[in-house]
This record gives sequence, C-alpha cells and structure tokens, in this order.
Amino acid sequence: MAEFLDVWVNCPDRATAEAIAADCIGKRLAACANIFAPIASLYHWKGKVENDEEVPLVLKTRGELFDAVCAAVKTRHPFEVPSIIATELVAVDEAYADWLRAETQPH
Repeated sequence: MAEFLDVWVNCPDRATAEAIAADCIGKRLAACANIFAPIASLYHWKGKVENDEEVPLVLKTRGELFDAVCAAVKTRHPFEVPSIIATELVAVDEAYADWLRAETQPH
C-alpha cells in the first residue's frame, strides 16, 4: 500500500460530505478534506441507468488508514454501495508529507 492516498468519495449532497469529512478529521483518519462543487453522475444501478447530482469529497490520508476511512465513510453515507476510491500519491512534498503524518493517527 502507498504511504499516502487521496480517498475520493462521491456523496449525495454537501451535508453528507461535510459530515463524513468532519468525522474523518475528528478521528484523525484524514489530515485534510476537500469538498467540491456538485457534479453530474451517470451510472448503472440495479438494472437502470441513473442520472444524479453528487458532491465529490477527497480525504487526504495515509495508506494504512484506508480500511478505517472506508469504515467511517460507510457509517455516515446513505448509499448501499458508496464509491470509495483511493488514488496513490506517488510524489509528495516532504514538508506536506510530514504534516500528513503528524495530523493522522499514529502508526
């Protein structure tokens, strides 16, 4: 697993994104959360094509916390199968990396 990840979570609305972000920051599962403007999402779900607006959330964390982040997201996310996708950060400024380590749960 990568040392650092951006964990992307599409949320049904800003309130859900804010609740997940606050929970993950409060539990030190993520050092930072970015909440984006709503996007249009088209996807297959239970035999139908759905067209909804979603709010992307990005949680900046350490790779070893991915499973704990997933668990925290699932407790606050209303979707049966929320999109939780991690992008490995292959190059991170050392000062930012030190901050990420310091602001997330200890090893």
